[in-house]
Amino acid sequence: MKTKFCKILTTLLALCALVGCEDERKTVIPQGSTAQRPTKFEIKKVDGVWKLYKGASEFYINGAAANRFYGDVKKWGGNVVRTYSTNANTKAILDEAWEQGLYVNMGLSMKNSDGFDYGDAANAEVIAKQLEDHRTWVRRYKNHPAVMCWSIGNEAETGNATTNASLFKAVEDVAKMIHEEDPNHPTTITFANSDVNSRIKVLMQHAPSIDILSVNSYYPNVGNVAKNTASAGWNKPWMITEFGPRGTWAMSASSDPKELSWGCLEEMTSTEKAELYGKVWRENIKSNESKGCIGSFIFVWGYQTHGEVLTWYGLFDKERNTFGGVDVISECWTSKPVSKPAPRIENRSKMTLNGKTSGAGVSVVKNSTGNTATVDATSPSGAPITYRWLINKEGEALADGSMPDGIEGLIEDNTKPTITFKAPSIKGGYRLYVFVTDEQNHKVALACIPFLVKES
Repeated sequence: MKTKFCKILTTLLALCALVGCEDERKTVIPQGSTAQRPTKFEIKKVDGVWKLYKGASEFYINGAAANRFYGDVKKWGGNVVRTYSTNANTKAILDEAWEQGLYVNMGLSMKNSDGFDYGDAANAEVIAKQLEDHRTWVRRYKNHPAVMCWSIGNEAETGNATTNASLFKAVEDVAKMIHEEDPNHPTTITFANSDVNSRIKVLMQHAPSIDILSVNSYYPNVGNVAKNTASAGWNKPWMITEFGPRGTWAMSASSDPKELSWGCLEEMTSTEKAELYGKVWRENIKSNESKGCIGSFIFVWGYQTHGEVLTWYGLFDKERNTFGGVDVISECWTSKPVSKPAPRIENRSKMTLNGKTSGAGVSVVKNSTGNTATVDATSPSGAPITYRWLINKEGEALADGSMPDGIEGLIEDNTKPTITFKAPSIKGGYRLYVFVTDEQNHKVALACIPFLVKES
């Protein structure tokens, strides 16, 4: 019996060597891989409408594009978090998501075609390595029960149809690989907008293995996504993977809010932003469910560490207090009112600097004293509120990219609803912020006035 077994084993080893062990290669499991049972997600067309299913149940995405506080999404009624790449933090994010009852839109970063030519033969080796790196990540995490889908690139396209054709061919290779390695999770790609000709149509031609179209789109352009997908002939599901107030890149002298004459950007109050999140979700996302929209991701769940204005998108302050946008999206997700809402600063007219609002183009003389600012805030929960004012130079950030704590020595008492301050000594653009906090319920409101410090 032993001799017979040895002969069989010798034959098998020889055969393996002859065919190159291709099947063996496909089953290599990278170090650190999860051994859990995967949760199956798939897309189905039901009564003419595309849907996402988790197992046998329809699954509508109430998601957050997060950079921290991932587990908090669940307690506010969300069900998915989005990541932008796979890295050393991925396992911890997946584990936290699963522990909290959340799923993860798994980001696989692709080289941006704006600075990398996918059509250049000299880059073939780099492209092949990118594919194999993604294969490793897919093999490592495909069986984690928190995985929902694989997102191949975030805004990696430039808008040039010729360049995008080369990029999307590489995307197709990744998508095909994922379908071979992981039959339980669909693929998607995330665009910067829903341009029909250089994005959607070119994608359809060169990357048919993409199952879901994802679009990052901000007010008011998010309203165009449904009609643009239809115009392109996209016949698969789609989702909005970032949405929020008007982008800083889309500001002008006539927009609302607007760009001021010296280049600083007027900013909505957190209460104005909150109302906008609700409007977009109701009018441009949930209302398009019958047109194949399978859900969305609010941006950004956490606080900012990049961007032109560091309070523009964050739904939390650095102390983990939530702005009103979290209340509003929670009401959208759960259809239930929040019992203790965040403080409110109704609109930009409720904050003034030397009697002027943010849109008036406020300027002060350097080193001038006796400048005043005031804010009118309310606490719908009835809880006490505290005030914290600060002044930062335009564009400045801490080493980690986050918002500085303010220039010292300018504000006499920054804990009152009305303050007096000395102007900075260096000319240029600055921002005056006020944070109004309900410390009892860990909620906060924000308003800001950009101002120009002049010589005289």
